[in-house]
Amino acid sequence: MTDKLSDLRQTINQLDDDILALIRRRMELAADIIAAKSDSVAYRPGREAEVVKRLIAAAPDMPAQLVANVWRQLMTASTSLQNGATRIAVHRGAMAVAGWHFGAMFPIEECSDMAALQDMMGPEGPASFALVPATCEAELAAWLLADETVHVIAQTPLTGAESMPSVWMLGRHPADQVGDETSIIAHDSASGPRISTRPGRVAAPLPDVPERHRVIGVIASAPLND
Repeated sequence: MTDKLSDLRQTINQLDDDILALIRRRMELAADIIAAKSDSVAYRPGREAEVVKRLIAAAPDMPAQLVANVWRQLMTASTSLQNGATRIAVHRGAMAVAGWHFGAMFPIEECSDMAALQDMMGPEGPASFALVPATCEAELAAWLLADETVHVIAQTPLTGAESMPSVWMLGRHPADQVGDETSIIAHDSASGPRISTRPGRVAAPLPDVPERHRVIGVIASAPLND
Protein backbone atom coordinates (compact mmCIF):
# COMPACT_ATOMS: atom_id res chain seq x y z
CA MET A 1 0.00 0.00 0.00
CA THR A 2 1.44 3.37 -1.02
CA ASP A 3 1.74 6.25 1.40
CA LYS A 4 -0.65 8.25 -0.77
CA LEU A 5 -3.34 5.55 -0.67
CA SER A 6 -2.92 5.21 3.09
CA ASP A 7 -3.29 8.98 3.52
CA LEU A 8 -6.43 9.00 1.36
CA ARG A 9 -8.01 6.23 3.40
CA GLN A 10 -7.18 8.01 6.63
CA THR A 11 -8.80 11.16 5.27
CA ILE A 12 -11.94 9.19 4.37
CA ASN A 13 -12.00 7.66 7.84
CA GLN A 14 -11.83 11.13 9.35
CA LEU A 15 -14.62 12.34 7.08
CA ASP A 16 -16.76 9.37 8.12
CA ASP A 17 -16.19 10.29 11.77
CA ASP A 18 -17.13 13.90 11.01
CA ILE A 19 -20.28 12.83 9.16
CA LEU A 20 -21.30 10.55 12.02
CA ALA A 21 -20.84 13.38 14.51
CA LEU A 22 -23.04 15.65 12.37
CA ILE A 23 -25.72 12.96 12.10
CA ARG A 24 -25.73 12.56 15.88
CA ARG A 25 -26.08 16.33 16.25
CA ARG A 26 -28.93 16.36 13.72
CA MET A 27 -30.76 13.65 15.64
CA GLU A 28 -30.34 15.61 18.88
CA LEU A 29 -31.84 18.70 17.25
CA ALA A 30 -34.70 16.62 15.83
CA ALA A 31 -35.47 15.39 19.33
CA ASP A 32 -35.46 18.99 20.58
CA ILE A 33 -37.88 20.01 17.82
CA ILE A 34 -40.22 17.13 18.65
CA ALA A 35 -40.19 18.12 22.33
CA ALA A 36 -41.06 21.70 21.39
CA LYS A 37 -43.97 20.81 19.09
CA SER A 38 -47.48 21.77 20.16
CA ASP A 39 -49.17 19.09 18.05
CA SER A 40 -48.87 15.33 17.74
CA VAL A 41 -48.24 15.04 14.00
CA ALA A 42 -44.62 13.93 13.60
CA TYR A 43 -44.55 13.19 9.88
CA ARG A 44 -44.24 16.31 7.71
CA PRO A 45 -44.02 15.19 4.07
CA GLY A 46 -44.12 18.75 2.74
CA ARG A 47 -41.24 19.84 4.95
CA GLU A 48 -39.23 16.75 3.98
CA ALA A 49 -39.82 17.38 0.27
CA GLU A 50 -38.66 20.98 0.55
CA VAL A 51 -35.48 19.91 2.37
CA VAL A 52 -34.64 17.35 -0.32
CA LYS A 53 -35.39 19.76 -3.16
CA ARG A 54 -33.20 22.46 -1.60
CA LEU A 55 -30.29 20.07 -1.14
CA ILE A 56 -30.59 18.69 -4.68
CA ALA A 57 -30.48 22.25 -6.02
CA ALA A 58 -27.46 23.04 -3.83
CA ALA A 59 -25.48 20.11 -5.26
CA PRO A 60 -26.17 20.03 -9.04
CA ASP A 61 -22.98 18.03 -9.61
CA MET A 62 -24.30 15.10 -7.54
CA PRO A 63 -26.96 12.57 -8.59
CA ALA A 64 -30.32 13.75 -7.24
CA GLN A 65 -31.19 10.22 -6.18
CA LEU A 66 -28.07 9.96 -4.02
CA VAL A 67 -29.09 13.07 -2.10
CA ALA A 68 -32.66 11.80 -1.78
CA ASN A 69 -31.50 8.37 -0.57
CA VAL A 70 -29.31 9.77 2.21
CA TRP A 71 -31.75 12.35 3.51
CA ARG A 72 -34.73 9.99 3.18
CA GLN A 73 -33.14 7.74 5.79
CA LEU A 74 -32.08 10.61 8.04
CA MET A 75 -35.55 12.14 8.07
CA THR A 76 -37.30 8.82 8.64
CA ALA A 77 -35.00 8.16 11.60
CA SER A 78 -35.86 11.58 13.00
CA THR A 79 -39.60 10.95 12.62
CA SER A 80 -39.30 7.56 14.33
CA LEU A 81 -38.02 9.30 17.47
CA GLN A 82 -41.56 10.55 18.15
CA ASN A 83 -43.47 7.37 17.42
CA GLY A 84 -41.54 4.42 16.10
CA ALA A 85 -44.59 2.18 16.56
CA THR A 86 -46.56 3.96 13.82
CA ARG A 87 -47.90 1.28 11.48
CA ILE A 88 -47.79 1.60 7.71
CA ALA A 89 -50.21 -0.27 5.43
CA VAL A 90 -48.54 -1.10 2.12
CA HIS A 91 -50.13 -2.48 -1.03
CA ARG A 92 -48.08 -5.44 -2.21
CA GLY A 93 -47.18 -3.52 -5.37
CA ALA A 94 -45.47 -0.84 -3.27
CA MET A 95 -43.40 -3.02 -0.93
CA ALA A 96 -40.07 -2.25 -2.61
CA VAL A 97 -40.68 1.48 -2.28
CA ALA A 98 -41.83 1.09 1.33
CA GLY A 99 -38.52 -0.51 2.27
CA TRP A 100 -36.60 2.35 0.68
CA HIS A 101 -38.82 5.13 2.03
CA PHE A 102 -39.08 3.97 5.65
CA GLY A 103 -35.76 2.14 5.98
CA ALA A 104 -37.15 -0.51 8.39
CA MET A 105 -37.82 2.21 10.97
CA PHE A 106 -41.58 1.52 11.19
CA PRO A 107 -43.76 -1.61 11.30
CA ILE A 108 -45.01 -2.34 7.77
CA GLU A 109 -48.16 -4.35 7.07
CA GLU A 110 -48.26 -5.85 3.57
CA CYS A 111 -51.77 -5.83 2.06
CA SER A 112 -52.63 -8.25 -0.73
CA ASP A 113 -55.17 -5.93 -2.37
CA MET A 114 -56.88 -2.57 -2.03
CA ALA A 115 -59.70 -3.94 0.12
CA ALA A 116 -57.23 -5.12 2.76
CA LEU A 117 -55.46 -1.79 2.66
CA GLN A 118 -58.75 0.09 3.11
CA ASP A 119 -59.49 -2.01 6.18
CA MET A 120 -56.11 -1.03 7.64
CA MET A 121 -56.86 2.66 7.03
CA GLY A 122 -60.50 2.50 8.11
CA PRO A 123 -61.87 4.32 11.20
CA GLU A 124 -60.96 1.38 13.41
CA GLY A 125 -57.89 0.37 11.45
CA PRO A 126 -54.42 0.31 13.03
CA ALA A 127 -52.49 2.05 10.23
CA SER A 128 -51.68 5.76 10.26
CA PHE A 129 -50.31 5.86 6.71
CA ALA A 130 -50.57 3.80 3.54
CA LEU A 131 -48.64 3.36 0.30
CA VAL A 132 -50.48 2.66 -2.95
CA PRO A 133 -48.84 2.17 -6.39
CA ALA A 134 -49.78 4.78 -8.97
CA THR A 135 -50.85 1.87 -11.17
CA CYS A 136 -53.87 1.35 -8.86
CA GLU A 137 -55.30 4.64 -10.09
CA ALA A 138 -58.91 3.57 -10.66
CA GLU A 139 -59.26 1.74 -7.34
CA LEU A 140 -57.64 4.56 -5.39
CA ALA A 141 -59.78 7.21 -7.07
CA ALA A 142 -62.98 5.27 -6.33
CA TRP A 143 -61.96 4.84 -2.69
CA LEU A 144 -61.06 8.47 -2.04
CA LEU A 145 -64.09 9.82 -3.88
CA ALA A 146 -66.18 7.98 -1.31
CA ASP A 147 -63.97 8.43 1.77
CA GLU A 148 -63.05 12.01 2.73
CA THR A 149 -61.21 10.93 5.89
CA VAL A 150 -58.13 9.83 3.91
CA HIS A 151 -55.84 12.14 1.92
CA VAL A 152 -52.94 11.85 -0.48
CA ILE A 153 -50.06 13.48 1.40
CA ALA A 154 -47.03 12.75 -0.79
CA GLN A 155 -45.67 11.03 -3.85
CA THR A 156 -42.60 8.86 -3.42
CA PRO A 157 -39.88 8.59 -4.62
CA LEU A 158 -39.87 12.37 -4.88
CA THR A 159 -37.18 12.40 -7.56
CA GLY A 160 -38.90 9.88 -9.81
CA ALA A 161 -36.14 7.27 -9.64
CA GLU A 162 -36.48 4.91 -12.61
CA SER A 163 -35.55 1.92 -10.45
CA MET A 164 -38.68 2.26 -8.31
CA PRO A 165 -42.36 2.68 -9.24
CA SER A 166 -44.22 5.84 -8.36
CA VAL A 167 -46.30 5.47 -5.19
CA TRP A 168 -48.93 7.61 -3.49
CA MET A 169 -48.68 8.03 0.25
CA LEU A 170 -51.96 8.37 2.15
CA GLY A 171 -52.62 9.78 5.61
CA ARG A 172 -55.46 10.76 7.90
CA HIS A 173 -54.52 14.47 7.82
CA PRO A 174 -53.75 16.71 4.81
CA ALA A 175 -50.08 17.35 4.09
CA ASP A 176 -48.43 20.46 5.49
CA GLN A 177 -48.50 23.44 3.13
CA VAL A 178 -45.33 24.25 1.15
CA GLY A 179 -44.34 26.81 -1.46
CA ASP A 180 -44.41 24.66 -4.61
CA GLU A 181 -47.44 22.37 -4.67
CA THR A 182 -49.42 20.03 -6.91
CA SER A 183 -53.11 19.29 -6.39
CA ILE A 184 -54.29 15.68 -6.78
CA ILE A 185 -57.88 15.26 -8.02
CA ALA A 186 -60.03 12.14 -8.11
CA HIS A 187 -62.92 12.30 -10.56
CA ASP A 188 -65.40 10.19 -12.45
CA SER A 189 -64.94 9.73 -16.18
CA ALA A 190 -66.52 7.79 -19.03
CA SER A 191 -64.00 5.01 -18.43
CA GLY A 192 -64.36 5.00 -14.65
CA PRO A 193 -62.74 6.82 -11.70
CA ARG A 194 -59.46 8.54 -12.52
CA ILE A 195 -56.77 10.68 -10.88
CA SER A 196 -55.38 13.86 -12.41
CA THR A 197 -53.00 16.55 -11.22
CA ARG A 198 -52.86 20.33 -11.45
CA PRO A 199 -50.07 22.72 -10.55
CA GLY A 200 -50.62 24.78 -7.43
CA ARG A 201 -53.31 24.56 -4.79
CA VAL A 202 -56.89 24.25 -6.02
CA ALA A 203 -60.16 23.57 -4.22
CA ALA A 204 -63.35 21.80 -5.26
CA PRO A 205 -65.77 22.36 -6.82
CA LEU A 206 -63.79 22.91 -10.02
CA PRO A 207 -66.00 24.59 -12.64
CA ASP A 208 -64.31 22.81 -15.56
CA VAL A 209 -64.86 19.33 -14.07
CA PRO A 210 -68.58 18.53 -14.47
CA GLU A 211 -68.25 14.99 -13.15
CA ARG A 212 -68.17 14.08 -9.47
CA HIS A 213 -64.74 14.99 -8.13
CA ARG A 214 -62.72 15.67 -5.00
CA VAL A 215 -59.33 17.24 -4.34
CA ILE A 216 -57.84 14.25 -2.55
CA GLY A 217 -54.57 15.93 -1.67
CA VAL A 218 -52.24 18.88 -2.19
CA ILE A 219 -48.63 17.74 -2.09
CA ALA A 220 -45.13 19.10 -2.60
CA SER A 221 -44.17 19.12 -6.28
CA ALA A 222 -41.25 17.02 -7.45
CA PRO A 223 -37.91 18.74 -8.25
CA LEU A 224 -37.60 20.13 -11.75
CA ASN A 225 -34.33 18.27 -12.31
CA ASP A 226 -35.56 14.83 -11.25
